[in-house]
Amino acid sequence: MKAVVFPGPEAIRVEQVEDPACGPDEVIVQVSRAGICGTDIHIYRNEYMSHFPLIPGHEFGGVVVEVGDQVKTGVKVGDRVAVDPNLYCGYCEFCRREQSNHCLNLGVVGVNRAGAFAEYVAAPARACYRVPDSLDDGQMAFIEPLACVVYGMKRLQVPPAEAVLLFGVGPIGLLLLQSLRHRGAGPLVVVDKQPDRLALAAQMGATVTLEAGPDLAERLRELQPHGFGVVVDATGVPAVIESAF
Repeated sequence: MKAVVFPGPEAIRVEQVEDPACGPDEVIVQVSRAGICGTDIHIYRNEYMSHFPLIPGHEFGGVVVEVGDQVKTGVKVGDRVAVDPNLYCGYCEFCRREQSNHCLNLGVVGVNRAGAFAEYVAAPARACYRVPDSLDDGQMAFIEPLACVVYGMKRLQVPPAEAVLLFGVGPIGLLLLQSLRHRGAGPLVVVDKQPDRLALAAQMGATVTLEAGPDLAERLRELQPHGFGVVVDATGVPAVIESAF
C-alpha cells in the first residue's frame, strides 16, 4: 500500500509499504479520510514522544475490510468506523483508577504505532465506533478532535450565562466555541492572532473577537472589569496559558 512516512525529523515522503497485519483482536480499516493535527507537526519536527520512521495520522475514519478471529465487539467487514487512537492497556495502576489517559503502556495510532496517513491501518476492535451514513467521511474524521472538546467541556462544567474568555480559534478552539455557545455560556470573548480565524469565530457565535496585541489586557479589563468566570486556552502556548492567570 501507499503511505505517508516520516523517515526522520523534518522529512516526509510517500512510500510503498507492507499492508498492516490484522491481529486476533484487531481490525483493518481502509482509510476514507484523515485530518492533519498540530501533533503531527510536532512529530515532524521531532518535538514529541514518537520514534522514526513513522506513518503518522490519528484523526481518521474508514471502512472495516478485515476482522481478527478473536474480535467480539460486533464490528464487521463493511462497517464505517471512527477510531479512538489512544490505546490504553486496561491493567496498569492508572487504568485501574479509570485514568487511562495516564496509562503506563499507552499506544497511540499515528504517534507510536503506524497511523492513518496510509491506505490501510490496523486498530484494536474495541477502539472502533460505528458511524451512521448520515455523517460523511470528512465529518467522520472530525470525531476524534470533537471528542477531545467534549471531554474538556465535561471537565469545565460551564454554567449558563458564564462569561468566557477563549484563547485560540483554530479547529479545536472553534469546536470549543460552538460547544460553549450550545451550553448557554456568554458573553464569549475570543482572542487570536489571525484575522481570518477571528472572522470565522464571529460567524460561529463569538460575542467579541479581539486580535492579540500589547494592549490586550487593557481591552479585556474594559470588557469584563471583574474578570471572566472561565478562561480556556486552545493554543497550547505556555506564555498564553500564563497570561490567563
